[in-house]
Formats: sequence, structure tokens, C-alpha cells
Amino acid sequence: MCGIAGIYSIKINKKLKTKVLKMGELLAHRGPDESGVFQNNNLILIHKRLSIVDLKGGQQPIENKGLILIANGEIYNDNEIRKRNKDFIFKTKSDCESILCLYYKYGVNGFSKLRGMYAFAIYNKETNELILGRDPFGIKPLYFSATGNNFIFSSEAQSIIKSDLLKPLINEIKQKELLQLQFSTGRESIFENINRVRPGEIITIKDSKIIESKIFNKLEKIKKYKISKKRILFKLTESIKLHQRSDVPYGIFFSGGIDSTLVLYLMSLVNSNPIKAYSIVFPGQNNQKNYLNSVCNKFNSKLKFVEFNESDFWNLIPFAAKSFDDPVLDYAILPTFKLAQEAKKEIKVVLTGEGGDELFAGYGRYRTNLRNLIFKKQPFKKGAFKRFSYFNNALSGWDNSMKNFRTRMINFNLTELQKVQFLDFEEWLPNDLLIKLDRCLMANSIEGRTPLVDMELFSELFGVSDNEKISNGLGKYYIRKFLNERLPFYNSFEKKNGFTVPLNLWMPAKYKILSEILPKIRCLKEIFLPQKIKELCLNLRYTSRAIIPVWRLLFYSLWHLSNFENKKIDGNTIDVLNDNT
Repeated sequence: MCGIAGIYSIKINKKLKTKVLKMGELLAHRGPDESGVFQNNNLILIHKRLSIVDLKGGQQPIENKGLILIANGEIYNDNEIRKRNKDFIFKTKSDCESILCLYYKYGVNGFSKLRGMYAFAIYNKETNELILGRDPFGIKPLYFSATGNNFIFSSEAQSIIKSDLLKPLINEIKQKELLQLQFSTGRESIFENINRVRPGEIITIKDSKIIESKIFNKLEKIKKYKISKKRILFKLTESIKLHQRSDVPYGIFFSGGIDSTLVLYLMSLVNSNPIKAYSIVFPGQNNQKNYLNSVCNKFNSKLKFVEFNESDFWNLIPFAAKSFDDPVLDYAILPTFKLAQEAKKEIKVVLTGEGGDELFAGYGRYRTNLRNLIFKKQPFKKGAFKRFSYFNNALSGWDNSMKNFRTRMINFNLTELQKVQFLDFEEWLPNDLLIKLDRCLMANSIEGRTPLVDMELFSELFGVSDNEKISNGLGKYYIRKFLNERLPFYNSFEKKNGFTVPLNLWMPAKYKILSEILPKIRCLKEIFLPQKIKELCLNLRYTSRAIIPVWRLLFYSLWHLSNFENKKIDGNTIDVLNDNT
């Protein structure tokens, strides 16, 4: 895993170069092992490397055939690409060089042959064009700003802002959407003039201007036939094998849920050595510890418990908030962040179960009101924020995303369930879950891999019939059956706990101090009347409906202090907030 950044400009002077190099330094946590730079009169490409594959020979930028590459991610089918393209002379053993090979031979259409997670930039010396690309699911992040005579890009928006290349301005539409949904949708980020390269998008830039943009449509790859249990096992195992290609130690984040159990089971099939597993446990979960231990013992897995208590909760929030330049107001950030802090002491790569709910249809919303979720103008309730007129037009950004989403579904004859699944693959997965995973792990210099978020799996399993995905009121039905037949000790049909933070205990306990501090935070006062914020915090005593809104205001205020106001927020949450009132 790495960090990439760069600029394409009409002219790069000394002052601009200094800012661009600073942008690279601000990505050091993504790639602490090595650094590389390419520069000419109009272009600077920067690469920060976390070495995972080809430890001694994978330095970037990579130059071959008049093409220069910087890339973040892993190409899992690199070996296969090399075997099929023996006429191309590779200069390194880096898996990322296969990106150059495919572009050289097939142009931008060659990127559809990649299997992996990636964000990259290629400079073509002959055409003087810069090409940016991102994997079809958006596992790896990439942001850009096209203003004036400069085209700037980076793995993280914060490096563009904090290097003074761009004055930070809040995108108010995305701000509203963030507070309402806990994530923001579409191309625009919460910062004005900083955009996301969309999942599956290829952008071509020349003379610092975008001249072409193409987005790969995942639906074109769907196979519609009845898949056998043998085929399911083969494709799942294949993905696990590919995602374990590494020259450094790896492990798994294990919650005991369907998805992480499936991944651990498949890892046990292809590993002879004990698998390192990491699980979060909250106070009073002794029964959960015993259960997780018993499951891991069956898989010859070495399980390490990571304790997470109330003190961890309040101490971790500022550290997590400053790591999320593209903010996600999801409290599940915290246990993931804590796991990453512990896992980095032993491993450099971790496999996770992200994507299972989207692929196998696990969410409760898949079982009710499907049509409303697709076609309703505002598909999420306003909840405790309904008293704030600020949210009257909160989801206009969502409406724009939905227009693009419906356009991409045309001519594919999807069921209502598949439409909602595809919506989650397009928005929820890349803009919430995968940002969460990337920032938590990269803040701790660990690479996260998601074997259930894989193009081959998507093409084979997305088309599984609705009644196999959902049956008897249960989602993931065919995967539950698949596990039940193979793991008699594991009841896949009972409810699982997962990494659920007990907000209902810890947030109300601080209602008084929060009601005194949050109304004084400047960024919140610019949005809401302080008295309304105070009332909301006081409601923590009486109703659980106040918990999520207060949590979002809390996390957003810390995010704003660090990522927008550029203030240091190290320390306990309450102390940090007190220092900034």
C-alpha cells in the first residue's frame, strides 16, 4: 500500500514545487518505507511506498516504454498478466508494472483486465498526457483538483489542503449530506474544488485540463446462470489465494460474523501455518471471547483479543477524526482503528470481510421497502435532526447521484433487490466502508485487503437469484447454508454480534459536559442554533434517538478542527473540545 500525489501544470516554479513536495510528505504514513519522485517542467509525480511485494525491487516511479507510473494498491493477477504478455519486457518484479504493460498494449481499455485494488497515475511522454485510474469498487482512494492552470491529485484530500496548494472551503451541500447520511455521495468531496476519481473511472489530462473521462460499468461483467456450490467454493477460494499474495506477514480482523468467518475458513483451506486473527472485545463480553476462541481453534488460528473500553472510546476519537480527510461519521471507525494499532505490531497486511453484506444481500434494508429505497426522493429518515431547518435540502447531492445511478442501470434488467445492492456498491461501499478501512489502516501503515470485494466474485455471484440470497426472512441465505454444511460447529443462522460499539452506554454518561461544550464549537454554531444543540445533548438522558445525531456532531466538530482549521487535536475528546471553545 502506498500514497501517490502529483501536479500537471503549465509551468512549475520553485514555490509551487515546494508545495507539491510537501503534499508528498503529508502522505508519509501511507508509505513509510521508500519515496520516489519524477519531475519535468510541467509535471511532478510523487510516490510513498509501503513495501509488500518485491521488497527490494518495487520502487516507484516505474519507467518503461516511454511511460512513467506511480500506483497505490495491489494487482492480484500480475503473474497471469505477465504470462499472457511475454512480448512485453518488464523492468521490475513489482505487481504494479502490469498496469503499464496493459496500457502500452491496449490503451485505457486494457485496465479492464486488471484484478485488484488500485489508484494510479501514468504519464505518457510521447503524447504528453497524464492518465489517472481507480479500481472498479473504489477500494483505493484518489482525489483531484482542476483549477486554473494546475491539475493536482493525491491519495488523500488533506495533503492538497495542508500543503497550501488550495484554500480550504466547505462544500455545504456535501456537509449537509454527510451529517444526514454519515457519508457523502458522488464525485464531489466535502471540500470545494476537490473531487474524487470515481470507482472504475479513467481520466485523461493534457495541458493541465481534463480531455476525457470514462467509467467502467460493473454490470457489464455480470454472469446470469445458476452457480453450483462447487463453483462458489472455487471462486471464493481463488479470491482468497490471490489476496494472500504477499512477501510480508498477514492476518485477519475477525468478528465472528458471517463474512469474517467465511474469510477465515477459506484462509484455513489454503494455509498450513496458523493464521493470525485479531478481535475487538468490549467490557462484559466474556461469553463472546469464549465463542470466538472456540471458532478460531477449529481453524488453527492464533487469536489475539484487543480490549476496547470507555476510556479507549473517548481517547481514540480525535486520532481517528484527524485521519479522515474525507469524513465518515461512522462510529465503527473506532474499533477498526484500535485493531489496526495493535495489528501493526506484528503484521503489514490484514484481510477483512468488507463487501459481504453487499455481495450476499445481508442488510436488513434489502428485505423491506426495496422500491422506496431506489425511487424515493429522500430514502433516509431525518431522525433527531428533523427539527433543524438546515436539513430541508440536505439530500440534493443524493438526488444527483441517483440520476447517474439510474442511468447506469438501464438495459440490465435488474431485480429490485439487485438495484439496491448495486446502489450500495456504487455509493455506500466506496464512500463509507472502504474509506473507513483505508484511513484506519493507512493511519497505522497497514495494508487492508478485501477478498469479498473482487470483480470476479462480483461477476459470478451478483446474479445469484433473489430467493437464494434472501429466504425465510434471512439475508445471505445461500452463504449461510454454504457455511452450515461445512462448519457443523458454527451456527450460521443465529444472530452475530460484530464490532458494535456500546454508544448507548458511553454517550449518555457524558450528556452534561457535551451539552455545555458542543454548543460553543464554532463550526457547529455556524450550522445550528446553540440552544438546539444543547437540547439535543440533554436528550441523551431520555431517548436513544439522540445518540447518533450527537455522535455525528461530535465527530464532525473534531474533524473540522483538524482537517479544516488545521489545529492539533491530540488528547482526550473532552479536553480537545474544551481547548477549542
